[in-house]
Amino acid sequence: METKEFGINQALGKKVFEEIRLDGSVLPKGHVLNEEDIIQLKLSGIKKLFAAETDENDLSVEIALGVIAAKLCGDNTAYAIGENGLCKIVAAQDGVFLCSDDRVAKFNRNGGSVILNTIEPYAIVREGTVIAELEMTLPAMPQAQADEILYSLSGNTSLLAIEVQKVKKTALVYTQFYNDGGETAHFTAVVKKLVRDFAKLRLDYVNEYYARHTAEDVANAIEKAVKDENDVIFIIPGIKGNSPQDVVPSALRSFVDEIVCLSIPQVGASDLIIASKRDKRIISLPFHYDSCGSRLADHYIKLAVVNEKLHEYDFARPQNVLLEKTGELSEQEKSGLIAADSKMLGRNEANIAAVVLAAGAGRRAGRNKLLAEMKDGRPLFMKAVRAAMESKAGPVFVVTGDRAEELSEFMEDIDVNVIYNPSYRAGVRTSIALGLKSVPGFCEGALLLPADMPCVDAAFINKMVKAFRKGKGKQVVMASKNGVKHNPVIWSRELFDNADMVPENADLRPIFMEHEDYTVLVEPPSAETLTDITFPSDLDKITGK
Repeated sequence: METKEFGINQALGKKVFEEIRLDGSVLPKGHVLNEEDIIQLKLSGIKKLFAAETDENDLSVEIALGVIAAKLCGDNTAYAIGENGLCKIVAAQDGVFLCSDDRVAKFNRNGGSVILNTIEPYAIVREGTVIAELEMTLPAMPQAQADEILYSLSGNTSLLAIEVQKVKKTALVYTQFYNDGGETAHFTAVVKKLVRDFAKLRLDYVNEYYARHTAEDVANAIEKAVKDENDVIFIIPGIKGNSPQDVVPSALRSFVDEIVCLSIPQVGASDLIIASKRDKRIISLPFHYDSCGSRLADHYIKLAVVNEKLHEYDFARPQNVLLEKTGELSEQEKSGLIAADSKMLGRNEANIAAVVLAAGAGRRAGRNKLLAEMKDGRPLFMKAVRAAMESKAGPVFVVTGDRAEELSEFMEDIDVNVIYNPSYRAGVRTSIALGLKSVPGFCEGALLLPADMPCVDAAFINKMVKAFRKGKGKQVVMASKNGVKHNPVIWSRELFDNADMVPENADLRPIFMEHEDYTVLVEPPSAETLTDITFPSDLDKITGK
C-alpha cells in the first residue's frame, strides 16, 4: 500500500483516508474513488487528495478490524464494525470487565495504525455496554501488518473479557493500636466506605477478627482468617504504616505466599498492601482510606479481588487510555454483533499453557547461548518463544534470569508473560516452579520448553498438545526418539509439584519411572527437532558461525 497526495486526475481507484463530505453525499473512510466521485470532487473545487493506492493483498478496514477484534475479544464479549473505521466491543453478559493496563499500552505502542481504548478495567458492566473501541487510522492494512499484530497477541489470554461474578466470602481484620472510641469510629468510617465503594463486587462480609497492632498478633489473625476459608481478607490498620518493615508488612511476610504490592505512588494511600496465600486475597487498606478517595487504590483492590492469579507486574502504574464516556450499541450495530470465539482448540483438545525456560546462563556453551544471533538475525531463545506462540499452547510464560533485561527487550513487541526468576542460579527447578505457579486455572497442563531447543516448532508442540487427553487427570506427555525420552514435556496440573525437565538419564530417574503408567511418548518428525544447544560446537553449528 502506498499513501501520498494524488492529483485529482490520478485519484481514480484510490482509497480515501477519511470521510469526505460532498454536495448531497458522503464518501466513507476507505471508499474507492470511481469516475462519478472524481467528477463530484472536481465540481467541489478539490484538485488534490491524500489517498492510498492498495494492492490485492491489502485488507479493507472492515476485514482488518474484524480479524484483530476477534483476537482481542475473550469470554462473554462481542464486537460490531461500523463503516467509519471504528469497531465497538461490548459485554455479552453482566459481569466484571477484565483487562490489563500494561497489555493495552503495549498494544497501542506496537499496533501502528490501530488504536485500542477501553473503559476502566475491573468496572462492573451490564450486558450490551460498550467496553472498548478499536479504531483503524488507515483506509486499508497490508496483510503482513495484520499478521504481525495477530502474532504479537498470540502468546497470552484474550486481552478483553467479561467475568461473571461469584460471591466471595470476606473477612475484616482490625489491628487495634489505641483501642479507644476514636479508633472504633475510624474503623467504622473505613468499613462504610469499603462496603459502599465495592457494593457491586459481591463481597459477603461474614467474619471479623481483632488483633493488637503487633506483627505476631496480626499474623495470627490473618492465619485464622485464612483457615476459616475466607476468600478475601481486608486488614483495617489502627495506625498508618510508614516502612516496608512496619507491623503489617512484617506480619504478612511471616505467613503469606507473596506480597505483590507493598505500596502505591499515591499521596494519602501509599500504604496499600496486597498479598496472596494460595487462592486467598489479603488486602491491607490505607490507614486514611475513609478520606483519601484514591482511584488508583480502588483500581488495585478490584484487580486483586477479581483476578485469579496475581503478580508484581500487575501493579505497575496504569498506562491505559480510558474512554471518557460509553454507552450501548445502536439497533443497527446490535444486528451486526459477532460473538467472540477465542478458542482455536479442537473439541477434545485441552488448554495447555507453555512455559519457556530462559533463565540459565548456559556456561557450558562459553557464553549466554540464549542471546546468540541466529541466521535470521533473532536471538536463539526467540525460536522457542515463537514456536510456543504460534502453537495451540497458551498462554505463554517466559521465565528469565541471567541477562533478563536483554532478553526482555526482544519480547517488548509481543504479548507474552515475562517472569523474572531472582533465584535462577539455584537451578532450573526454581524456574519451573515459578512458571507453573503462574499458569491460570483453566489450563489442564503446561508444556515445559527449554529455550535452548531452537528446532522445536509449532507443529510438534501441537502434536504434543493433541496427545494430552482432555479431562483425564494425571498424565505426562513427553518427546521421544528411538526409545529415548527428551524435552519438551507436558505435565498435567495434578503433577505440577513433581514437574521436572527430562535429563539425559530420564529412564533411570525415579521421578519419571514413577509416572510411567500414564506417560505418553510423542515422536518428532526427525531427530533434529530435539536438538538442544549445550556446547560451543553446538552453538557454532546452529548459528552458522
